[in-house]
Amino acid sequence: MELHCDTCGRTRTFQRPPCTDHPRATCPDRACTACGSAIVVAPVILLMDRRPRVLLHRAA
Repeated sequence: MELHCDTCGRTRTFQRPPCTDHPRATCPDRACTACGSAIVVAPVILLMDRRPRVLLHRAA
C-alpha cells in the first residue's frame, strides 16, 4: 500500500507491522518501509469529542 509519509516527505510503501496486542489477526496500523514511521489507527471511541455539551436557550 502506498501512502504519503510525513517523515520522508514523499509517497512511500507502507506495510503492516507484526501485531501481538491487537485482538484481530491483522493489525490496522501501518509502517513506512523506508524510514519506519508509523501510522497508528486509533479505535473510534478514542476519537470522540468528550467536551461537555452547551445547551442554548432562547430568551422568553
